[in-house]
Amino acid sequence: MSNEPLSVLINDDLDINKTADLLKVLAHPIRLKIICQLGREEKAVQQLVDSVGSTQSNVSQHLAIMRNAGVLTYKKNATQVLYRVSEPSAIDLVELLKKVYC
Repeated sequence: MSNEPLSVLINDDLDINKTADLLKVLAHPIRLKIICQLGREEKAVQQLVDSVGSTQSNVSQHLAIMRNAGVLTYKKNATQVLYRVSEPSAIDLVELLKKVYC
């Protein structure tokens, strides 16, 4: 790790705020699980509910938070709602976290 101050690594306030916002979104365990379950795939809400291990209403609330933050996008397919990660840096960050912590 470098001893350079953080301001040298990320110098622009807009980038700092964008990064902080992404970290806030991913800071909740259920939202982090959702990103990990989606990865680079598209999944239906029920698949996410089953894999995350929470109630549908709780998962839906977290999906809405992530959608409103621009991290996820969705499409309707008949009676299903399919979600996918729309912010590639979210996946990059989780992959980095996996390398560091897992």
